[in-house]
Amino acid sequence: MSDIKDALDRINYWFQENHPVKIASLASGLSPLEIDSVLSTLSFKVSQEVREIYEWSNGYPKYDCADDWIFYYMFLLSLESAVQEAQAWVEEHEEIALMYKYAGKPVLPVYMSDIEFLAVVAMDEEQTTSPVIHISEIAEISLQYTNLTAMMLTLAESYETGGLFIDRKGYIEKDEKKYAAAYRNYNSGITDLALERFLKIFPEDSSWQPVQLLHNDLYMSNSYGIEIPPSNLKTKVVNTLVNLLQDEKYDSGFSVVLVLEELRAVDALIQGLQHPSKWVRSRAAFALGKIKAFEAVEFVSQLLEDPDPVVQEAVKEALEMFKNQR
Repeated sequence: MSDIKDALDRINYWFQENHPVKIASLASGLSPLEIDSVLSTLSFKVSQEVREIYEWSNGYPKYDCADDWIFYYMFLLSLESAVQEAQAWVEEHEEIALMYKYAGKPVLPVYMSDIEFLAVVAMDEEQTTSPVIHISEIAEISLQYTNLTAMMLTLAESYETGGLFIDRKGYIEKDEKKYAAAYRNYNSGITDLALERFLKIFPEDSSWQPVQLLHNDLYMSNSYGIEIPPSNLKTKVVNTLVNLLQDEKYDSGFSVVLVLEELRAVDALIQGLQHPSKWVRSRAAFALGKIKAFEAVEFVSQLLEDPDPVVQEAVKEALEMFKNQR
């Protein structure tokens, strides 16, 4: 049995034992031939994980789902509804259609809540899995899980350990600490996915948006305690961001500093202390205090004499953080 099928069976067992009503209306699975038939209408390929999900259950039609959500706060779309939604996105106005892509690749929505989605990314030939992304109601796309298997394993362990539970009103709630522990167990590679996406899309789109996307992804992974170890990939991203800070034509240095903070790029943040923009200098100082970069105390202290009061105030806050963190 594959890991994803094992996780799905564990989720099913937990609900059967604890809240059987919530899973009673979930549709039975499709046959491999039925899955092939529905997926054949797509213009792109999806991973084997998607097939295994729908062999387990065909979920609910898009407009025919009760509140029996078992995948945290979303329900499993039927494969037919998922494919129809993906095709609608492709057929939209070009500008809108571009919003429903991940690093230029089309996506297949698999889970839905109101007008939010969790979707899988189209697969390259050499891939066996693909990222799970969150699409907000305003089409903001961010990484959510390393892949579908990681998502199911995270949810299965969370239910079993109390990271996810059903409250008295029948809603799924989260114990942040326990859920984060499960998330870390199966999604340690998610930061590499974020860094890879940035390096892929930035040469084509040098606006603030790729930087903001990277910040959102890293902020989420850091909130779950996932560390970003040193690597060639991280070095390439940091070097790219440092070059942006030095580019006088690039006017979103503040956003760059936020990403450098998530990356804990101390040397780059120290360089930011000398930036012409007071907002970059102040945030760089604050970031160094926040991430406990004690080797930067001397450099931050030098900005106590900065001519701008905004920077001076940020430096005072940073030095106070250094003091409190010792």
